[in-house]
Amino acid sequence: MTRVYFLIAVGVLAVLGAVIGDKYFLHILILCFIWSMVVAGWDLVLGYAGIVNFAQLVFFAVGAYGSSMAAMSLGAPSITPLLVGMGCAGVVGLLIGLPCLRLRGEFIALFTFTVHLALPPLIRQGRPIGTGGATGLLGVPPLEIGDFTLVAQDKLAWFYVTLCVAAVAIYIIYFVILPGRWGKAFVAMRDSEDFAKSLGINYYKYKLVVFVASALITGLAGALYAHYVIVVTPKILGTEFFLIVMVMLSVGGLGRFPGVILGAFIITIGNEWLREVGQYRLLLLGLAVVLIILFMPKGIVSLPEQLQRVKWRRVPTFRRQNRN
Repeated sequence: MTRVYFLIAVGVLAVLGAVIGDKYFLHILILCFIWSMVVAGWDLVLGYAGIVNFAQLVFFAVGAYGSSMAAMSLGAPSITPLLVGMGCAGVVGLLIGLPCLRLRGEFIALFTFTVHLALPPLIRQGRPIGTGGATGLLGVPPLEIGDFTLVAQDKLAWFYVTLCVAAVAIYIIYFVILPGRWGKAFVAMRDSEDFAKSLGINYYKYKLVVFVASALITGLAGALYAHYVIVVTPKILGTEFFLIVMVMLSVGGLGRFPGVILGAFIITIGNEWLREVGQYRLLLLGLAVVLIILFMPKGIVSLPEQLQRVKWRRVPTFRRQNRN
């Protein structure tokens, strides 16, 4: 039934976009769709394959820069820049995944986080190859779909494009990849590497597959983000973006669909509402994460289970009181 609920949710969002024409509201939902693709790709690696990868925003940035540079420097027509961004992210995912074949656990986390830290200086020094240096790329050209030009001011068009792309990406992850052979191999690797190998699962092959698959989806999200905000700078690899995405994962709950998707929506909307409090915004988000980890360690998606447990704990007490 989860598949049915997902399709109903997509339909409700599609109707909501047509009914509510407020541009700011549409802008927030567009960001929700883009970030839901990022956290879904990260959930595939971290939540289901059990690989502690901290280079997810590297794929996002590579997709954004790859698509933007293709559109600005090469004059690539139509949706070709999106494919270029996806391809670049996929290649980087493969290059990061290869060294990780010889690493385990916290060593993968350290290696991937090092890659994340190393990329911003490389981008700042990459002005000769078209990265724009420290100022980034300004005025990223709009996407062209047939004869239609997707400009940033057309919020309704962007709403439906990002909704469709995010829905397809999320559907592929949770209803095609994970229920299939690949998904079962990822979960087996996460639960017990030795047991997975005893079943004949090629650990090295599926480790590369999950890195590349996650990178492709995240790179596509980065490409869409670049053409939507029309500005790409090294700040997308900054601490704020990294922490916000981590908060989305923590709030939603790893490996529990639709947990991280709900987390992306909750944190994106909350982050926009909290902009008025300025520097206290990240503090409040951090406090929310601490409370959720303490009281709902499996994420907000486990709230019904928590309420059910509380209900059953109180039943004997009521019975004792009635007997007395």
